[in-house]
Amino acid sequence: MNSPDRHLALAEKTYSRQSPRNPGSGAPIIWSFLLWLASTCLFPSYAGAAELDCLVKPEMYVEVSSPVVSVLEEILVDTGDVVRQGQPLAKLEASVEKARVKMAQLQVDHVSDIENRKVQLQYKKLNNQRMQELRSKNSVPQFEADKAKTEYALAELELAKSREIRIMARANLEMEKSQLALRTIRSPIDGIVVDRYAMVGESVEGRSILKLAKVNPLKVELIAPTEYFGLIGKGMEVEIYPEKPANRAFKATVTVVDKLIDPASGSFTVRMTLPNPEDVLIGGVNCIARFDFKAPSPEKKLYSSVPPAAVVD
Repeated sequence: MNSPDRHLALAEKTYSRQSPRNPGSGAPIIWSFLLWLASTCLFPSYAGAAELDCLVKPEMYVEVSSPVVSVLEEILVDTGDVVRQGQPLAKLEASVEKARVKMAQLQVDHVSDIENRKVQLQYKKLNNQRMQELRSKNSVPQFEADKAKTEYALAELELAKSREIRIMARANLEMEKSQLALRTIRSPIDGIVVDRYAMVGESVEGRSILKLAKVNPLKVELIAPTEYFGLIGKGMEVEIYPEKPANRAFKATVTVVDKLIDPASGSFTVRMTLPNPEDVLIGGVNCIARFDFKAPSPEKKLYSSVPPAAVVD
C-alpha cells in the first residue's frame, strides 16, 4: 500500500472508532487530515514553495531607422508581423543608385581594352626577339634593337595598367552595390513589429521607421523582498506561470541579481531569461515565479525609530 492509501486507511479507522461514541467528533479530524494529505502527500513539491509576482517583457525594443537620407518607397511588413534577422522591412527610393550600379557593372564587363593590350604585348614581344637576333648579327643598328626592347616593356606596363583599372572598376561596383543595399531596410533581430512611424512617400531623415520587439528569449523581472536576498542566485532555474498562456509552466534562468537593496522599499531586483523558440509566450503579461525553496519568514526590524542620543553631563 502506498503512502496516500495508508494515510487514508488510518483516517477511516480513526473515524470509525470515534463515530459510535460521538458521531460529530470524528468529522473535523478526518477533514483536517484530508487537507494535510492534499498539501503534503499529493503536492509535496509545491507545499510552502516561495512565489513572487513577476512581469514577462520582451528582451529588447529596437527602433529601426535609415542610415541615409531618402524617401520611403515601400513598407514590406505591418504591425504584428513576425520578422527574422536580415529580412527586408522597407525600401527607399533608389533610382540613382540603381543607375550607378548598372554603369559600374558595364565598366567591369568591359574587357576589350585588356584584350587589345594583350595582342599588342604579343606583337611587341615577337618584334623585340627579332630585333635582338638581328642585332646579334649586326644586321640592324643598336637604336633599333633598343627601340624594340623599350616598346615591349611599355606594352607590358599598358597591360598591367588595364588590369588595375578593371580591379578598381570591380571595387567601384561593390561600393555602388553597398550604397544600393542601404536603400533596403532590414531587420536587425528576430522579433515582431510593434509599431510603424512612417508612411510611403515620407522622408526618413532623422526619424524611425518601425519599432521591433525581440521575443525570443523573453525577459522576466521581479521585485523580491529583503528576506529573499542570498536565496536567489545567478543560474538558478525558476518556474514561470504567465497569465497567457494560462495553466502552463515554463522554465526561466536567473541572469541578474542586484547586489544592492533599496532601503526605501526593502527589496531588490531579479532578472531572468525565458526561452521562447516557438513564439508561444507573449511579452507584457503578469506572471508568478515559483522557486525551489520554501518562502522565508519576513525579517523584523530591530527598532522602529532611531534611539535617542546619550546625554553627557
